[in-house]
Amino acid sequence: MPASTPVWLTLDEFDFHHRLPALPGNTLVLFGQPGCAACRSWRQTLSQWQPAALQQLAYVDVQQCMALAHQYDIFHLPTLLLFVDGHYHGQLHSPLQAQAINLALDTLLAAPAAEEP
Repeated sequence: MPASTPVWLTLDEFDFHHRLPALPGNTLVLFGQPGCAACRSWRQTLSQWQPAALQQLAYVDVQQCMALAHQYDIFHLPTLLLFVDGHYHGQLHSPLQAQAINLALDTLLAAPAAEEP
């Protein structure tokens, strides 16, 4: 667990494509909405325990950013996308458990970057 609680960057349709490319390292973007219990669980868990492989955590509210959700083919919430140095790398598939998240991140980072949806 990091020494301090990580700050979530909130991204929207107006700054997503400008701020994200400027972020160095690995950024996990959670697409969710306030009414989604699973989304809140992921945010809370990742806030308390940020995987070492991640430099940033970001959040997109799909209720406010439907065009972004459509662009990235978001059909289920929460959806977690990994960006490396601001470039799309792939979608994270993992149960909400520290060991499983670490393994999924390591596997995703070891694979070649995926083509953006």
